[in-house]
Amino acid sequence: MEPLTIFASTVGFIAAFHLVSTTVDRLSKRSYGHGSQQTKREDWYCFFQPSDLLGADWGSTDSGDQQQPTVSDNLDQRRRQQERRPRLQA
Repeated sequence: MEPLTIFASTVGFIAAFHLVSTTVDRLSKRSYGHGSQQTKREDWYCFFQPSDLLGADWGSTDSGDQQQPTVSDNLDQRRRQQERRPRLQA
């Protein structure tokens, strides 16, 4: 056989094997009903618990004390900063 034919048949065999294995995987998940369930992982960062990284009371912080700046507040603040910068005098 020619090298090009061997290469093409190898690529075709790998593609067919991939398609068959993907089909079997999806059918097995669908038949057992485990494919549609989503689980929430608690060990989302390098298999540590969030409380180990952020402290025991990380979820109970109250964010209602601080107001989020609005777009107009940001524009006013930027305008004030530009007024205070030095100007070129000729």
